[in-house]
Amino acid sequence: MFKLLYTADLHGNEEFYERLLKKAEEENANAVAIGGDLCGREGSTIKDKIHNQKRFLEKSMIPLFKDFKQKNKSKEIHAIMGNDDFRINLEVLENAEKNKILKSIHNKSIKLNKNLDIAGYSFVNPTPFRLKDWEKPDFKYDNIPAQLFAEEIRSLGKEEGTISGDLQKLSLLSNPKKTLYVIHAPPFNTKLDIVTTRNHVGSKAAREFIEKEQPMLTLHGHIHESPKMSGSWKDKIGNTICINVGSSYPEDKLNCVVVDLENLSRIEYFELK
Repeated sequence: MFKLLYTADLHGNEEFYERLLKKAEEENANAVAIGGDLCGREGSTIKDKIHNQKRFLEKSMIPLFKDFKQKNKSKEIHAIMGNDDFRINLEVLENAEKNKILKSIHNKSIKLNKNLDIAGYSFVNPTPFRLKDWEKPDFKYDNIPAQLFAEEIRSLGKEEGTISGDLQKLSLLSNPKKTLYVIHAPPFNTKLDIVTTRNHVGSKAAREFIEKEQPMLTLHGHIHESPKMSGSWKDKIGNTICINVGSSYPEDKLNCVVVDLENLSRIEYFELK
C-alpha cells in the first residue's frame, strides 16, 4: 500500500495546513500533494498582496513543512501554485526544494516511488478575474471569456504558449500511464468543473490530454463549489480517475482525499474540522 494524501485551495489558512499534516501522520501517508492556491489574498495593494503571500510561504507554510519533515523524514510533500498565487513567489518553493523541505512540481515529473511518478501543472484556462500570472489559453486561437475588470495584474512577464502544448511536453517526461498528474484546473465538462451558474468552466486542453494519454490518476482544484454543484468530488475520463476535492469555504472544513496508489478502488474522502 502506498498512501497519498491530497488537497487543494487552502488559500493561506494555517489551521488547514496543520490539519493536513496531522492527517498525514494519522494515516501514515507516504506522500502529501497540494494542488494549488496555497496563499491567501490579504492586502490593500498588489505590492502588499505579493509581500503577504511571500511572508505566508516563508514564515508559516514552509516552517510547518520543515517541522513535519524533521519528524517524518521519509514522507514527501509535493506542491504547485494556483491561479490565486503570485508567480514571482515560485522561487520561494524552489528554494524550499533545494533545502529538501518540499517538492515543487510545476512543469516537472519526479519519482514518487519505484513504480510511479508525480507531475504538476499550475496554469489554468482564462478566467474573468484580474490576476493573470497563471493563465494561458487551452489552444492557440481560443476566445477569452468576458472580463470583470479592465486591468490585468501580473507579477512577472506573460508566459507565452498554450496549456495544450505544455501538457504535451509534460507527458514526455514520464510514462503517463504510470504518472499521477496534479493539475490545478479540472478537465472541462465533468463533475469537477461546475460553477454556481451550472456552467462547465474547466480546461478543454486538460480534458484532451487525459483522453489521449489516460494517466492513472489526475488531481485538481480551482473550482471550489463544483463537488457541491455536481454532488461528486470524482469522475472518470476513460480509465482515468479524476478528483477535485473542492473547498468548503466559508465553513471551517478542509476537504481532502487519501488514495491508495496501489489500489485505486481505495479512495477515502474527508472533511477535517
